[in-house]
Amino acid sequence: MAIISNKAFADIHTHILPGMDDGATSPEESLRMLLEEQRQGITDVVLTPHFNLAGETVEDFLARRQAAFDILSKEIKECGTDINVNLHLGAEVRYDPNLIYSDVFSLCIGNTSYMLLELTGTYPFNFEQTINWLVSKGISPVLAHIERYDFLCSNKKLLDALLYSGAVFQCNASSLLGRYYAKRVKKLIKSGYVQLLASDAHNTKERPPKLEEGLKKVHKYSEKLAENSIKIMENKLI
Repeated sequence: MAIISNKAFADIHTHILPGMDDGATSPEESLRMLLEEQRQGITDVVLTPHFNLAGETVEDFLARRQAAFDILSKEIKECGTDINVNLHLGAEVRYDPNLIYSDVFSLCIGNTSYMLLELTGTYPFNFEQTINWLVSKGISPVLAHIERYDFLCSNKKLLDALLYSGAVFQCNASSLLGRYYAKRVKKLIKSGYVQLLASDAHNTKERPPKLEEGLKKVHKYSEKLAENSIKIMENKLI
């Protein structure tokens, strides 16, 4: 039985839309990923393809994302397989200080004010200023897979400041299954820094959806993480 069965749970970070980035390469692979999400008890899946303002306009990205979503929707309708997960559009937005000049609201998760934000490996230019600007405009930045960023995880003062400002922290479930980040993620969760666990799934082989498996490693916190994921979808986390 799935660890999160009989409870609503959203996977807020996935690369399931076909042909958008380094995620699913075909509608068929997208379907297989969605079926695996469903098997694990996921009720809502947010489709968050990579977006990089340095290489594409927001308008072009949104058009490309909609085209991929239309292809996936058609495949779901015609496949004859019962897929009962709610799909929501979003983006994994590459950090860029020039985001302040863009239509950031259109990049948020579904109809919420939460935006998934991917950082760089070193302390980004104008980082706290940009985060504070986003928050001042009503955007709640969800910082993706924070366990990857040494400059952030090693700086409790910065972690606290970002949380206080209104940022949200997400870790990858798969990081709990490896040797490199597992200890760090557990510590971050136990310390109260992580509000969200997500799959960051890219395909069915090397990076499949492993949200259920990751949750088993932090079973004590799974109910709260599930609750927070739905609060995101309801625009009520903070």
